[in-house]
Amino acid sequence: MRIGLLLPLNPSYAPYLSIYTNILDKIEGVEYDIIYPDKKGLREPAKHRFDVRTEDRVSNLNKVVYYLRYSHFLVRVLKQEKYDKLIVFGQQVAVFIYRYLSRHYRGRFIMDYRDLGLDQKFKGFFRQILDSCAHIIISSPGFKKYLPERSDYILSHNFDINILRKAIADVRTEPYNLTFKDGKMDVLTIGSIRDYVQNSAVIQALANDDRFHITFTGRGYAAADLQHFAEDHHVRNIVFTGYYEKSTEPDIISQTTFLNIFYPRRPTHETAISNRFYNSLIFRKPMITTIGTIQGDYAQHYGLGLAIADTEDLATKLDNYFRNFDSIEFERQRQVLLNEFKNDYDLFEKTVTAFASC
Repeated sequence: MRIGLLLPLNPSYAPYLSIYTNILDKIEGVEYDIIYPDKKGLREPAKHRFDVRTEDRVSNLNKVVYYLRYSHFLVRVLKQEKYDKLIVFGQQVAVFIYRYLSRHYRGRFIMDYRDLGLDQKFKGFFRQILDSCAHIIISSPGFKKYLPERSDYILSHNFDINILRKAIADVRTEPYNLTFKDGKMDVLTIGSIRDYVQNSAVIQALANDDRFHITFTGRGYAAADLQHFAEDHHVRNIVFTGYYEKSTEPDIISQTTFLNIFYPRRPTHETAISNRFYNSLIFRKPMITTIGTIQGDYAQHYGLGLAIADTEDLATKLDNYFRNFDSIEFERQRQVLLNEFKNDYDLFEKTVTAFASC
């Protein structure tokens, strides 16, 4: 069995790729090729690489032109290789080659969907893609709101299953307290620093409050503007630490009190589940989320943090949460959700194994 893995970006920027390859590597008789566009110019090894760079912050027209060119490259590769089956990652790939997929791979490809995008502008095309694929894999149940109504969506969360299993096995039966950092509650925003409006509102809500320390760790297009905002407003209880090695992430998160996942109410943000959300569960850090989003729904339903509409009285809400924190109930609900995610993974693994084995 020969399978083509069609990516929309560099492999090093597609952590979900290893979720599949770890399964495929265990199946006897399965060979696979990775095909990707070298958007970052990294020249990562792969069987087929589209050697054209582009920038993330280009116009929508330039993005369309880029993926149109990449789609021509893909079709040439598929005609040459004649793979038995395909795994197509991202609607920006599928939309442009939907005719080829429908004609030559009907019922023989997995559609892996991890963010809203071109499919929302080409809904007719994308519906045909979903009708043609063998399985539809989504990374968040929040996407169902914007996808065609159907009952066969399969969840594949953006986590390492081994880390999840360790988190499930790590059960605390004794009461514990939330972390204090230098005698204060620490609110951490880690990863890609975006969403200037929401993050500046969090800063303003906690600025110069002696109960709190505010930490931004990572890079992103809003980082510099947020730093200027903090300087202009003379915020003393804040630090921007910049780039960090991924290997240091557990140590950084372990020292904080709350993880900030306060996102804007936009379809792309309402539907996706972030890495910070999974880290909140794994490292037992209550989250600050947006009410009405999939992450906010989880936080509310399982009592794993705050779901807020805005940052009014945020300091008081966090202080009350901290003072009334019930570690035993938090642990119980955390285990319930982690096991729910493990069940999602088990079904996903079973589906991919069956797809690649026959």
